Amino acid sequence: MKNIIVGIDFSKGSLNAMKHAVSLAIKLKANLTLLYSLTPDAKIIEETSITLKKNILDVAEKKLAELTDYCQKHIYHSKVKYKIRYGKAAKEINEEVKEQGNAIIVVGAHGSSGFEELFVGSTAMKIISMCDCPVLTVRDTVNIHRDLTDIVVIIDSSRETLQKVKMAAVLAKAFQAKIHLIGLYTSKFRDLRVLVDAYLNKAEVYLTKRDVRLESKIIESDKDPKQVIDIAKNVNANLIIAMKETDLYGDEGFSLTSFSQKLINRSPVPVLSINVDKSIYNVS
Repeated sequence: MKNIIVGIDFSKGSLNAMKHAVSLAIKLKANLTLLYSLTPDAKIIEETSITLKKNILDVAEKKLAELTDYCQKHIYHSKVKYKIRYGKAAKEINEEVKEQGNAIIVVGAHGSSGFEELFVGSTAMKIISMCDCPVLTVRDTVNIHRDLTDIVVIIDSSRETLQKVKMAAVLAKAFQAKIHLIGLYTSKFRDLRVLVDAYLNKAEVYLTKRDVRLESKIIESDKDPKQVIDIAKNVNANLIIAMKETDLYGDEGFSLTSFSQKLINRSPVPVLSINVDKSIYNVS
């Protein structure tokens, strides 16, 4: 990955996401872009005065310049820049990804709440659904001072499940992290279980050849994300990598499936959602 794009709205969540993006940029030697989307109802911070809101562009540029300087002081081998785009955040981040290519998006998420599900937010979900590149969602409660040490990778019976392993290997090598492969038996059908076994074995071989430390296990699963989250907590993981599962959703295009939404919404551990390379479905 050559480019990292982090959505900035000057909230606590986005600033925490920015710091995680800096860590990624350092390890991956990638360029970093701080992207602010200016919408008609945009605001800098809750305390922004009426006067400042009239000059919101000037305020945004000043703050972005300060954040860019902060990031560049920590990143020595690549460039940091900021960019202001005009429109809704999800759409503008998607356009920026298309322009830059070979990118990872980092977005902040809400912290814990009193609700059963810890909702990430509609903008973050739209970004994940819309963009054809990996998207890392990070809660504002995630400690930036802890390095990436343990990565959970989900392996199931789907045709695309191994597509996430390459990215997992890149991150594991960059951070000297350990990968925990979790095979999911989601059916009693023998053929599907054999597929999980085969894919898990292929992932093990791929990672072993690249000298990546790993553990693997298989669990019976009804595709309840809580199982995966509990495993991540038990191994003290600070990243979960999963495929971005989508369903066709009318005129809106694609929306995240229930499993993907619940995993991202409920996980206190950062989740890296990997987009499916749909070329594997071509039969011509």
